[in-house]
Amino acid sequence: MPRVMSYNIEWFDDLFEADNSMKTDAASAARLSAVAEVLATIDADLIGIVEAPNTTTTTGQRDTVAALEGFAAAKGLRQRRAMIGFPSAGRQEIALLYDPDIFTASHEPGGRSGQVSNPPFDEPFHVDSDGDGIREIYRHYRPPLEARLVRADGGADLWMIVVHAKSKGIFDAMDRVHFDRASERNRRKLFAECSAIRRRVEDWLEEGRQVVVMGDINDGPGFDFHEGRFGRSAMELVMGSLFAADDILRSHLGEPEWGRRGWEPSTASFTDRFTGDRVDAMIDHILASRHVLPAGQGARVWNPRQTPEAGPLASALRAASDHYPVTLEFR
Repeated sequence: MPRVMSYNIEWFDDLFEADNSMKTDAASAARLSAVAEVLATIDADLIGIVEAPNTTTTTGQRDTVAALEGFAAAKGLRQRRAMIGFPSAGRQEIALLYDPDIFTASHEPGGRSGQVSNPPFDEPFHVDSDGDGIREIYRHYRPPLEARLVRADGGADLWMIVVHAKSKGIFDAMDRVHFDRASERNRRKLFAECSAIRRRVEDWLEEGRQVVVMGDINDGPGFDFHEGRFGRSAMELVMGSLFAADDILRSHLGEPEWGRRGWEPSTASFTDRFTGDRVDAMIDHILASRHVLPAGQGARVWNPRQTPEAGPLASALRAASDHYPVTLEFR
């Protein structure tokens, strides 16, 4: 039974030198060891990494695959092969790290080049995000990674999209002054990105493929007030329509519940910039089409405050990242 994991490893790029080797200062070495302990203990066959080390297309010096495979070799991880899709415009990438004895992975982007409604993820796309009948032009800052996974055990191929969607965070003074406007702008950008991802999902489902979308979607049902203006979250946009139930992508974690500090389970926490309170958020997800059936341990968030099995990893999880991993084991 394969197990896949989605993991946002906070600024993983900061732990590598310009030649893709691991940094050796005490703080970096400690974090690298914590990340390795998390990956080895959870022992997923494939990890979709958000905030992976950088690839530079200008100089060619920084290379995500070289950094991740060097890290895996140094730490003795069985997940020893890495791949990326289209490089991002910034310092962080979306990548896969996987066990080649379990999966063979290849980057197989969809869409039609030059088509404004459904192009490859590295090209601009058009979405009417404000309902005025005019389509706006958007571009993925970090193009989602599309991968075909061939299983060594003979199971059906799996088609995967790993996502790092637009953050809705308010980060500077001007955004705080114009909070409502900034919040609505960010959510429209997030909705546009997730609409493009859903188009690709529908293409794949029409071809009878088994589909998984995972990563940091930066949203979840009931996440904030501005969601009410649109009637749904970006996560639900990726999941699909209730009127096409067979095509809905499912979260096998079940519906999160509102607890004392926010959502339970939660994959990340943030500080509310107005109240100073810590708020738990469920923003990292694994969504699967109906033929991807959970088995074994099923779906799990590795939050040591909320999942007993994560308790022994508490120290490593907190040292490794500001997000907790999500896993899905399936038939």
